[in-house]
Amino acid sequence: MINSEQQWLDVVDCFADAAVSGNGWYNALERLAHATGSEFGQLICLGAQPPIPFNVWTVDPIVSQEFDQLGYHDPALNPRVRAGTGIPELVVRADADFITPDQARHHPHYKWARHHGLGYICLTPLIIRPNMLIGISVGRRQETGHITSAQRQIFASLAAHMRAAIRTQLLLESEAAALLVGALEAMSLTAFACDRAGQVIGMTPKAEQLAGRGEYLKLRARLLHAEFEHETLILSKAIKTAANGLTRPGDPLLHSFFLHSASAPLSPVIVDVISLPQQSFSFGFRPQVMVVVRGLEHDDDQLVAALRAGFDVTAAEARVAILLADGLSPQAIARQRDVSVNTVRSQLRSLYDKLGVSRQSELAARLRPLR
Repeated sequence: MINSEQQWLDVVDCFADAAVSGNGWYNALERLAHATGSEFGQLICLGAQPPIPFNVWTVDPIVSQEFDQLGYHDPALNPRVRAGTGIPELVVRADADFITPDQARHHPHYKWARHHGLGYICLTPLIIRPNMLIGISVGRRQETGHITSAQRQIFASLAAHMRAAIRTQLLLESEAAALLVGALEAMSLTAFACDRAGQVIGMTPKAEQLAGRGEYLKLRARLLHAEFEHETLILSKAIKTAANGLTRPGDPLLHSFFLHSASAPLSPVIVDVISLPQQSFSFGFRPQVMVVVRGLEHDDDQLVAALRAGFDVTAAEARVAILLADGLSPQAIARQRDVSVNTVRSQLRSLYDKLGVSRQSELAARLRPLR
């Protein structure tokens, strides 16, 4: 528990560091729990529909998985969630405020919680928006007992700083989308930026015009739809796959397919769904997928522009990537580009870092869908 002003400031600094780096939230929750004399900390986002956008919890991962599987994010099943969704931001509630000991003794969620040592909690909603709530709680074992009045005051004072830190990261994530769209616009691309849920969070003017016409692609509830249902299914699956990130070295960088329009049945377009570099922890509002629409012909200039905007590669590195996707060796690439093999190998090493691979075969597998 906090015993000095310096300890309090250290915890606040921990929140700020987590927000700026996008990492460290687990450590910040541990510090919050310790500061309030508790054993566990939880940062959770509840959306309009499952799955839970994020649930950072300093408990055994199996407990967190069970929480999700049992649907305990649902206010109808979990009195704690119900209490948190029914109060304004930064209003603090503990179990004793909304459930009697007898009710808790017989309620299924509380039986499950006690089984896992989550006897008591203290909670508050930090950010409430339409269709989204971000809340925080600290938890204690049954034998530790209810949170004291002094500990509750510490929790309330630190919650305000936690909210400020979360707002900072949300702002940084939204700025990341704006920066990406700006880069895509500068390269004259028809492109959409999507978040982890597949919702469009930014688009270039050309993309906005395309969606406005309703040809090939259109927006419904911030989700991209094709003109034809079977192509919408292909598009949705590709976006969902890309949003999961490049989890293995051989995962393809992008998925490409044709979309058709009733107004131009003989002139399909190519759609590239590209998985963007992932941050180790995100609230889910930073761009994670880029959807680029281009003409029927393979336009290397547009591919170069997409790679530069999405992965911060140089124009030369993007050209090398495309030639590698064509099956050329480093020696052949060097001859075609009239540079030394060492220059090409240096560019390949840079591509390894930026595309998250460790060898040429993995890079080639990732880039193969470019062609």
